Amino acid sequence: MRLISFLIFLMAFSACSGVSTTSNPPPTPKISPSQVVSDYLEALKIRDLGKTYEFISSVHAANLDIESYKTNMKQFLDKFSWNLLNYQILGVQILGDHALVVAELEVQFKPINTEKETQKKTSVQYGLIVVDDKWKISQDNCISNCESIEGFTGQGLKQ
Repeated sequence: MRLISFLIFLMAFSACSGVSTTSNPPPTPKISPSQVVSDYLEALKIRDLGKTYEFISSVHAANLDIESYKTNMKQFLDKFSWNLLNYQILGVQILGDHALVVAELEVQFKPINTEKETQKKTSVQYGLIVVDDKWKISQDNCISNCESIEGFTGQGLKQ
């Protein structure tokens, strides 16, 4: 009976001996998610749309090439006289190859059908993923003091 118990123990022990329980995580990108969002916002602040394209995933760019992306962004920014005045990174959470960065943006824009420019602070959550060993912005969502499409068209605000 002892021999059988010993053989079962030996088989169980040897079955696990060649298996590694640790996996090698992918390399961490050199530039942090918060720095990527800061660099993106700095480029947006000065309207360097070619530079902003470097920090976003192809999905976030609607699979547009750089020239089409720049054209679309310029049309949007000009249509609403949208400008980023200032920003502050409020928080970062990294979960493997995904990250969330929350930033407070101070923006200025002019709703359609009005001559008055509006200035406000809003909070945006940026979702990032690792693409080719670099953090890329894959989504952004307003989470506080958001503007609805009606606000841009002069019909009201979504708060």
